Amino acid sequence: MLLSQGLAVLCFAGSVVARTLPNGLSPRQEPSPTAGAPAAQSTICGDIVDAVNSPEGFQIFWASDAYQCLSSVPFNPAVASRFLKYWNETMQFQSTLAYLKNPPEGYQQPAVDVEEELRKIQARIDSGFYKNQYAFEADFQLLTYATNDGHVQLTAGALSAFSFGSPFEITSVSADGKEAPKVYITDDILDSQTQGWKPSPIKTINGEDTIEYLNKYAALNSWGFVEPHAEWNQLMSSPALDIQGGLTTFSGGGTFYPGENLTVTFENGTDPLDTIWIAIYNELANFTGPLTTGGDFYNYFVLGELPASFDPTKIVAPTFTDPSEPPADWNNASYGAYPVNPDIAQPDLGVTHGGVVTGYFYEEISTGVLSLPTFDIVPDSIGNFSDAVSFFISNASSKGLKNVVIDLQRNPGGATLLAYTTFKNFFPDLSPFGGSRRRSFPMGNALGSAITNFWDLLDENDPDQLIFKQEIAASEWVITDRLNAATGNNFTSWAEYSGPINENGDSFSLTEQYDLANVVFDQAAFDQWFPTMYLPDQSAWPITVRPWNPDQIVLLTDGICASACTLFVEMMTRAGVKTVVAGGRPSTGPMQAASGTRGANLYDAFSLDDDILFARSIDEFVDENVNATFPEIRELGMYIKFAGFNIRDQIRKDEPTPLQFKYEAADCRIYYTLANVYNFTRLWHDVAAAAFTDPSLCVDGSTGFSTTNNTTPNAPPKPESQRPTLNQDNPTIEQVEFEENPTGGLHDAFGKPIGGNEIVLCPTSGVCLDGKSQCRSVAITCPGIKGEKVVKACLPPCTNRKGSTSCPGTCIILQTQESKVGLASTANYGGNLFSGLCYPKQGNKKLGCPANPKT
Repeated sequence: MLLSQGLAVLCFAGSVVARTLPNGLSPRQEPSPTAGAPAAQSTICGDIVDAVNSPEGFQIFWASDAYQCLSSVPFNPAVASRFLKYWNETMQFQSTLAYLKNPPEGYQQPAVDVEEELRKIQARIDSGFYKNQYAFEADFQLLTYATNDGHVQLTAGALSAFSFGSPFEITSVSADGKEAPKVYITDDILDSQTQGWKPSPIKTINGEDTIEYLNKYAALNSWGFVEPHAEWNQLMSSPALDIQGGLTTFSGGGTFYPGENLTVTFENGTDPLDTIWIAIYNELANFTGPLTTGGDFYNYFVLGELPASFDPTKIVAPTFTDPSEPPADWNNASYGAYPVNPDIAQPDLGVTHGGVVTGYFYEEISTGVLSLPTFDIVPDSIGNFSDAVSFFISNASSKGLKNVVIDLQRNPGGATLLAYTTFKNFFPDLSPFGGSRRRSFPMGNALGSAITNFWDLLDENDPDQLIFKQEIAASEWVITDRLNAATGNNFTSWAEYSGPINENGDSFSLTEQYDLANVVFDQAAFDQWFPTMYLPDQSAWPITVRPWNPDQIVLLTDGICASACTLFVEMMTRAGVKTVVAGGRPSTGPMQAASGTRGANLYDAFSLDDDILFARSIDEFVDENVNATFPEIRELGMYIKFAGFNIRDQIRKDEPTPLQFKYEAADCRIYYTLANVYNFTRLWHDVAAAAFTDPSLCVDGSTGFSTTNNTTPNAPPKPESQRPTLNQDNPTIEQVEFEENPTGGLHDAFGKPIGGNEIVLCPTSGVCLDGKSQCRSVAITCPGIKGEKVVKACLPPCTNRKGSTSCPGTCIILQTQESKVGLASTANYGGNLFSGLCYPKQGNKKLGCPANPKT
């Protein structure tokens, strides 16, 4: 929950406490188009950008103003077609295309034929269907979300300028853990507990039943999950999200325009809450120059070009003061949910620091709780993270605590290494399977054969070649230092690895495993860290005996667990550990424990472009039987901040279906309650009771579906979800003329980035050329070279808004932005907007690490 108790919206009546508006609120302005000019010349976009760049620094606007701006952005079919071609080529590397088209029984989301849907979008482009840029991008983003894979990410174009949401947060809780949950305004729950009054559930939203409305909203905006229960939880406040500085999908993380007005009625009959939807502008102040019209918006957000009047000397780059002393606990950041004074706390705890791990000992129930809200940390903190986990285990076991709850609520994944090391802390005698595979198709096999063959021939007796060989040892296109899961030996060639294995109408590689006993691979893959517990000589690893058996451990999730988190859940549950999942839609029945992406690796399109250019330079190493050629350059078409896909599936031993498409229910499901949703001591007691002593606490009909320790699970429920549709009016605007080689005005672009999303060395002047990034000293490690080195790097700014997921490293939050509302006179926003700098996860050539010695 990111709402301070003194903030909310408008005048709340009845059960909702009145709040005041912030200082510096500017009156809402109507756009002032030039008489007779096309809609692309409307100045509503300029009014918004001027408010952002003003001394007041407004960030929050009426959603209707933002939509009016987006609807005035013109559309160029040539640019859209080139972008679609680029994305279609990129998605050929997406590992799940065949299973999305033809999912197995038990998959809870609708099927989608990605390639066919792209053809339909191209047909709409050709027919003149799209009348403005927003209509095209919204259609495109809907298809991206239809993959229900959090590794399929696209932040690009005009749609990246804003995020939408409600000005208040909501929470879904049961009165007693048995009754179906109802939805409340989060502040009402918090305030009522301290002020002694009874909050009322929400009855309707914009005249529609609350549950029906939110199910539709979640299906449209909560992306990246394999079932609707997790989509529902993504809408709701969560203390585990508060401590990470995130926004809920309902209250600031929405992608699509939800409308202008927002009216909420309450079950107790008190006066309705009449307010408006808000939009958050995702660019920081002074970074764009004056963008006056929809055409200017197109130039900047779609083509990646600054206006001709842009003056870089006027950019005032954000300054970040050194963070204050780290807190001793999460209590204040979570509005009292996490206990004060944890028994274990990772150093530098806090939203604006690097520590995330805490541990708690409850001797009255002989249970320890290990809280792991994320694995997404900067490399420097990996050691502290692992040490905190080990310290928790040693202290909890020395106290004789019988059981352990591992809390993974809101864990989005992150460093894969932490999944492997944390598992090994609990089960030192087991080796996780960790298998994965990819699509086997000509272009991918051309990349793999070229780079693997080149890598194999690098001379280890040549110091420069040795360093480069060590640097790219963990490349996705080097396979001979990874293991063939079927034999336990290293692959001998890409040809051996690529198969193909034919499944579900597509071709796949053999199953691979990381060779964690290979220090060179480890250091390249994990930023010079290597897991001592997986090396042949484990003398440096102190844990040799299981501290607890599997039946003494339970994982607590909320279904949002993704990526490296799902890998950890897979390892633990295959070892026999039980799961309890909390929340979900207000219905009975089972819920999956980890519904975020279960893909093995997120890969970004820019890295793929670099790989293709590199492979083109060594194309003599491509196997002769591979029928593919490398393009000279891949034209982006549009300005892309970030584009990603899932390159490898997680695969179980001897099972062909990707884990992404398996139904993996938790052993037990519980509802959040009024008593425990913001009291984690109570929540953890409830989880421990449900898992170890009182299964009657589980939601009716939620048990018997798990595959953990169960060879005959109940059949999965029948899927009820349908692909959402977007109700947009697609207003026609009079188009300006586009030119391939313009002398002025809008033109057909090649998507050249304007900077601000790349980490490079600072120039000698110490002033970053893009005017946005800050020159800072950072410690990096180059793969294959032992030890750190400090370099001065231009670190791009980043924020906690979903629309700005453009950080090519890890976004380190450094400060809170004031949530100021512009162009409106009757709105307020209670969410915290965080900003910081993007730190590199690993050294690379752009930061001074060695380049290919043969070029």
